[in-house]
Amino acid sequence: MKWITGFLLALMACSRPQGDSNTIQFWQFWTDINTKPVIEQLISEFEQENPGLHVKVTDLTWANGHDKIVIAFAAHQPPDIMELGSDWIAEFAANDLLADVNPATPDYYSYPAKWNGRNFAYPWLLDSRYLYYNLDLLKRIGKGTPRNWNELLSDCRGIDSLGEDYFGFGANSAERHRLYKKFLPFLWSNGGQVLNATGDKSELDSPQAIEALSYYLKLCDSGLIESQRRIEEYFRDGKIGVVVSGGWLLQRLKKTPPNFEYKIGTFFTPSGDKGISFLGGEYLAIYKNSPRKEAAKKLAEFLSRKDNAGRLCDAAGFGFPPYADLNPADSNIAAEIAQLSHSISNPPTPIWVDIEQDIEDAIEAAMYGHGTAREILTTASETINAKLRSNESAK
Repeated sequence: MKWITGFLLALMACSRPQGDSNTIQFWQFWTDINTKPVIEQLISEFEQENPGLHVKVTDLTWANGHDKIVIAFAAHQPPDIMELGSDWIAEFAANDLLADVNPATPDYYSYPAKWNGRNFAYPWLLDSRYLYYNLDLLKRIGKGTPRNWNELLSDCRGIDSLGEDYFGFGANSAERHRLYKKFLPFLWSNGGQVLNATGDKSELDSPQAIEALSYYLKLCDSGLIESQRRIEEYFRDGKIGVVVSGGWLLQRLKKTPPNFEYKIGTFFTPSGDKGISFLGGEYLAIYKNSPRKEAAKKLAEFLSRKDNAGRLCDAAGFGFPPYADLNPADSNIAAEIAQLSHSISNPPTPIWVDIEQDIEDAIEAAMYGHGTAREILTTASETINAKLRSNESAK
């Protein structure tokens, strides 16, 4: 990714947008049969509310959308407004490409959108990672839902001992943008951090981080290492006791109810206090030098309104509008919202895409026994520190 965060980002500063003055260029990722019609309807309603303004929507994919946005900037053809994943914002904000904004949403949801004390994106749809429990398997070993790390590990080992058809814990294999989100809740809940407070040094070699990875490896040893899709299939088939997943799994469980009882729980610290999970989501950012900047802000404010963001969440089947006053009757959704208020995103840094890969490589190496947690995290920290120094010297 260095070619993206280096040469191309240097070219971005001279980007010149194109297009007529009344047409807002909007790039976004919602393309499936459930969400795309909602996007189209919202755009139509926005145009009705704002006579004279038009919106041209360009669809992106998660496979290459990030690279297309970077290349569009480098080619002097950036969109006026774009959907960014929460972990991409700092990369563009650090290169002075995004407009300052002031969302009317709780400030803690803007953590991924902040850079040098300023806010560069509107929260749009948020989700976290949760612990899903198969209550029937827990009952088979005479247990309820675990309350601390010792109980969680003991329960996973107990379920794993039920036979070769059962697995205590579902651990994600090496999949880009997924594996690190399953580990970071354990790191944060153990008091660890990825980077220090100033963002210029890795803390993955701290005692808290090493302890968290050591614990995570014990969970992996009492379960199954597979792709996210396969893990969730095994869970829905009643074969796995505990998995870490997002709100989309609850949607699938509701759509096709399994033949066992399940429950969503929040993360906890080793001793059982409230833990911290991963906050992810979609944000709306505006190109700093867009001649349609004010119109683009109107669109971002319209799309991120509670009712409109809620319609997108309903269509997607997961996620929440970025507002605090959400009061669901469903206990599992209530657990999701409770976790959302105790979640954080990755530390804002323009080289997060590189750091993310280093973390995932380290976790994968540890899961497959290529070294101890201490050895692997020490090496990962050295690699990350070298990249941080290189990024600083390139400024």
